[in-house]
Amino acid sequence: MSEFEPDSSKRLTNAYRGARSFMAKTPVTFLVWHLLIVTFGFVFVAAGIIMLFVPGPGALFIVLGIFVLSTEYTWAKRVMGPIRTIMDTVSNWWQDPTLRKIRRQVFGSFFLLMSVLVGWYLYRYGLSLYGFRALEELLTR
Repeated sequence: MSEFEPDSSKRLTNAYRGARSFMAKTPVTFLVWHLLIVTFGFVFVAAGIIMLFVPGPGALFIVLGIFVLSTEYTWAKRVMGPIRTIMDTVSNWWQDPTLRKIRRQVFGSFFLLMSVLVGWYLYRYGLSLYGFRALEELLTR
């Protein structure tokens, strides 16, 4: 990336600001913009709350909805403050060079083990699901 090319977060911010300034030219389009933000934000939050009780990434959708709402509302920006702090902490932990090396070794070992197990299953049973029948019989005794 050259020094004159903005990074992806700045491009995204510039695109958002450009769309917002375009929509703010008339009162009708400004109302439409706010209705879209409120609708998408609260739909994501509502879907997240529902997903807390049914299978799905509920917390992720709640955070995503609050993030959408924080583009326009200060109360949502205040709510995003602690969430951003947690995300920064997790990001710093994830990018730690010593932990990165350990994670790479653990994930590599896991994928190697899974590859060996899948290879053994395919060698023993082929592309059938017959190997799971023995497991089913073992579990239903």
